[in-house]
Amino acid sequence: MTRIGDRGFLFAWQTIRAATQPSSDATTWQVAGVRWSRHRYSQTAPGHAVSIEVHRLDYAGRGDAWSLMVVAEHWWDGQHKPLRNNLWATHVSGPRQRVAEWIDNEARTLDTSRRGSALAEPALRPT
Repeated sequence: MTRIGDRGFLFAWQTIRAATQPSSDATTWQVAGVRWSRHRYSQTAPGHAVSIEVHRLDYAGRGDAWSLMVVAEHWWDGQHKPLRNNLWATHVSGPRQRVAEWIDNEARTLDTSRRGSALAEPALRPT
């Protein structure tokens, strides 16, 4: 099992976000019983720009409700060349193990369904 915030956890989280976010400007959506919200903050100055996306995942299950926050920071210089990208996660509330289990299970489910759909696609035939 992955730990909240480690590389495997963040990779799994990115897989889930990429597969489930309805559009690039979506601010709320549901994934397997979890309410997902996204807020973007950005600021530009003459010599740099920064964008921060805060993702909040909230599960309201009985007895095992939990919350997770994941933050993606993107920094650019005055010519829009990337300076730094940072992704981090923190446990907000509830059982940590449930958060990690949900991320692991959802990423595994998405990976399995993608492999299954790739196998179901007809092979290309030369014409």
